[in-house]
Amino acid sequence: MANSHNHHGHQHGTHHGRGHSHDHEHGHRGHGRIDPVAIDSNGVVHLLLDTTYEFNSKPHHIQLKPDMRGAPTINLDKDAVFAAEDAYKFDFRGILPNQINLAGIDFIGADVSGTGGAETTVDLDAFLGSLLALTDAAGVIDILTLNGSAADTFAVLWEYLDDGYVDEGYFASVNQNFVSLGIAYAEYLEAGGVGLTDLVGKFTPDDGDANTTPERMQSLHDNLLGNLQQSAIESRFGAGSPEAEALIDAIEDINPDLLNRPYYSGNENADTAHDAVRAFDYDHDYLRSDYVETFFGEVDARATDGGNNIEMIFGSGNSDDHYAITRHEGAGVELAIKAKLRGVGDLDPGDVTYNADGTATFTVDAAPYQPDRMNWNIDWAATVTEAGDDDTFEFRFLADVDGSAAEDFVDLTATGNEYTPGEANLQNSWNYGFFDDLVFDTTDATGLYTIRLEAWDDGLLIAAQEIYLDVV
Repeated sequence: MANSHNHHGHQHGTHHGRGHSHDHEHGHRGHGRIDPVAIDSNGVVHLLLDTTYEFNSKPHHIQLKPDMRGAPTINLDKDAVFAAEDAYKFDFRGILPNQINLAGIDFIGADVSGTGGAETTVDLDAFLGSLLALTDAAGVIDILTLNGSAADTFAVLWEYLDDGYVDEGYFASVNQNFVSLGIAYAEYLEAGGVGLTDLVGKFTPDDGDANTTPERMQSLHDNLLGNLQQSAIESRFGAGSPEAEALIDAIEDINPDLLNRPYYSGNENADTAHDAVRAFDYDHDYLRSDYVETFFGEVDARATDGGNNIEMIFGSGNSDDHYAITRHEGAGVELAIKAKLRGVGDLDPGDVTYNADGTATFTVDAAPYQPDRMNWNIDWAATVTEAGDDDTFEFRFLADVDGSAAEDFVDLTATGNEYTPGEANLQNSWNYGFFDDLVFDTTDATGLYTIRLEAWDDGLLIAAQEIYLDVV
């Protein structure tokens, strides 16, 4: 997670009516005492005294009163940003602040922390505990911003609550606040916020089995929304209890579908559940980073003849394997492309390079099979999987005819029988010899070409797969 200390606007420190901005490393002595605050070059306010500071929210500013004899009261802009490492010094005197901004704290995912759980770089336990004594987790989200980021704020508050859950177990006292935080997070998603799918909350490393996949890796996103399931709420608080009913009502006000969203634990064997939550989130326009997966191998059974997982629909003898594949698991589309040899089948493995970015390079012969045919074809398949049955997509198959470093795509969606739009499974095999000689000269084919297959949903490009033809 980014740790940004750059904040726009100004924080105005006043000491008996005069503004001060000081280097945090040295502070400033005036009349034999150290000033209570210093504002560093990034505009972050540091509390210099080893004492508590009474925090008072005023309509247009923040008033700080250090608990030290002779220390002056400080007035700061209401948007002032404070160093997270000093947050434990705040004394709210039982009054919830209107707004408070902190900087200088990072969330450390459970997959990289080395402790088995998520951590933070600064201990905010006392600070967050004082706020949660005055409001619930959603109320904290309303007033608190960390590093200028809503995502950072959710993550750090989640880590604090998770410590309580780990300590106390399934019926932990933090459960109500966990649901409250999930409700605030759902509101954030509904407003277009980016899901916290890159931040790992629950992690169990690989146990030495046949693969190297972690036994569990659950994102904050799926954990937070998992707490909003009606079954989970009723299990923890009791079906029909006032606590459960109040939480369920609050979730229904945001989106009642969340009460029955599938649950994804992040466990190694939970691929079906992972697909299900991605389909749910896509249908609800939630932004998550793990919709798209790339791999090399066999296409979805729907792309095969009669679902036989052996050969493609477009013709017998065409294998369903050795494709470069992109799947959008949320939308429910699969894009697959490969080069093959005419009358032979898949290329020799030594002539195929599978690239780390999900593309693949196929090395093929520049000599034509006959004047109007190359000795290789491009097989492609655009398939709607089960998750996409409730949607309508547009697929585009594009072939580059410029063998130089430049690209000149021909849109093959207009080639009649070679592409039939509007069907669930669109696939075919294309030979560059099908092009008119003015478009592609089979006798001068040497070069590097890009083949591209795209999926569009409601005018938006949602997935694409590319391969490269190295014609030598």
